[in-house]
Amino acid sequence: MTNTPGSTTPGPSDSPEPDGGTGPGPAPSPQLPEQDRPAAPSVPPEASLHRPDPGPGWSAQQPPADANGWGRWTPPPGSRSPLPPSQGGPRWGGPPAPNGWQQQGPWSRPAAPQPGVVPLRPLDVGEILGGSVATLRRHWRAILGVTATVALVTQAIAVVVQGSYTDDGSLEKLEDTDHPSAHDLLHGLRDAYAGLGLTVVVAALGVLTATAILALVTSRAVLGRTVAVGEVWREARGRFGRLVGLALLLVGLYVAVLGIGVLPGVLVAAAGVSDGGAALAVLGACAGLVVMVWLWILLSLSPPALMLENQSVVGAMKRSAKLVRGAWWRVLGVELLTVLVTYIASAIIELPFTILSSAVTNESFSSFYNSDSSPGWTFLVVNGIGAVVGSMVTLPVSSGTVTLLYIDQRIRRESLDIELHQAAEQK
Repeated sequence: MTNTPGSTTPGPSDSPEPDGGTGPGPAPSPQLPEQDRPAAPSVPPEASLHRPDPGPGWSAQQPPADANGWGRWTPPPGSRSPLPPSQGGPRWGGPPAPNGWQQQGPWSRPAAPQPGVVPLRPLDVGEILGGSVATLRRHWRAILGVTATVALVTQAIAVVVQGSYTDDGSLEKLEDTDHPSAHDLLHGLRDAYAGLGLTVVVAALGVLTATAILALVTSRAVLGRTVAVGEVWREARGRFGRLVGLALLLVGLYVAVLGIGVLPGVLVAAAGVSDGGAALAVLGACAGLVVMVWLWILLSLSPPALMLENQSVVGAMKRSAKLVRGAWWRVLGVELLTVLVTYIASAIIELPFTILSSAVTNESFSSFYNSDSSPGWTFLVVNGIGAVVGSMVTLPVSSGTVTLLYIDQRIRRESLDIELHQAAEQK
């Protein structure tokens, strides 16, 4: 942990400075009358928004002189300044300005402390993903204990669902019917995709649960603290009921939005207009998918808000919407990149298990979508084991990303980095 002060969100500085914010300059000549003195350069009011406010409680550093020209200097009262390069500070070209701020362009920025896996300042995409991986590497015992439990439960349910719901060729039977009724269409879709839909719902519940529980680990990793598996479960136990309620409500909301989008097409098809109903159902599904993605991003920070702020179910959803508002596209980009990375990693991890199950059972993954044959239990179990192993690696990354996004948004909006630095110093 470094002792350099942290960076906060842009805000007005509370440091006492002369008007104009340019620092103390040469004293005016006493022989000049007041009206003949040169006016101080004017600074637009909005320029102060780009100057960080380190906040209360920081102590000014007094570094010794070194060979690089960084001498001992005294900042004015109330100012907070970073360390020079010899003490771990950034090299931004040139000695500090007289007012105690390191110069980089028109304004300056002190180096951010990093007691844990990420620096305590607004994060970029690489730092968020890197912090998730660093959290897994440093706290793998506590993390794998949680993800193994969640993955075993969700994959066991998924294997049972996939083995119980088999496609009897209902969709292929519809091809032989000239004018299938809406009942036949719904029956075929149910038989073909009921198992897949339930599997997706179970997986979503598992991801939300793991994200909320692992938020406790990631929050401690940011402060540079360690945490045991038992401590995580004890702290999560008191909020587990609300966590399950939040996961069910979110998944139910997403499914309901998608169902509402498809419903008009189904009703039109039931009225006898099969072609028009099918087209309307496809359009409704696309519209519902767009709304579902919008809600997913808007409410994606609900699990860490519930666990770290001890919010209610509805309060966590409102909190997430407040934090994401104004940064929806940025959160979407980080979430989609995380999904892509974890999907590729999961596919690589599960590939050997898929090859092994195919070699042992003479079945392939296409059995899930082939009406002539359905996968056997051996094939499903072996692939389920691969899915458990993959989830144990990918769930911590996706969960850590959501928690770090939550922390990043609070740093940007609420200057949470000041509180985090103070908490890290008290460990």
